[in-house]
Amino acid sequence: MKDEAVKLAGARKRLVQQMPDLATILPGSLLSRMVRCNKAGCQHCEKGKGHGPIWILSVSLGKGRVRQVPVPRKMKKEVGESLLAFAQAQKLLKQIGEVNIELLKERKRRL
Repeated sequence: MKDEAVKLAGARKRLVQQMPDLATILPGSLLSRMVRCNKAGCQHCEKGKGHGPIWILSVSLGKGRVRQVPVPRKMKKEVGESLLAFAQAQKLLKQIGEVNIELLKERKRRL
């Protein structure tokens, strides 16, 4: 039984070491949009394409509210990496939680 607890603690430690830098994570989604300026004579808008794409970070605030933040083209890669880091952190936290449940069960058996 003690071997199982040691094995689980090692698994948890490995998962924690895989966590991304939490200071860089961003929740949400990265969207691209084409926008229209509607200026008379604008070749982009008259052809139906519009300007862009422009990049938007879309974050759900709950209760049907969404925050949209424009992302400069130069920052798109950085924002994309931060979104991936957030998803990775969520996945790892779930796995760590599952290991902690097994550790709790193991500790309970030893009582």
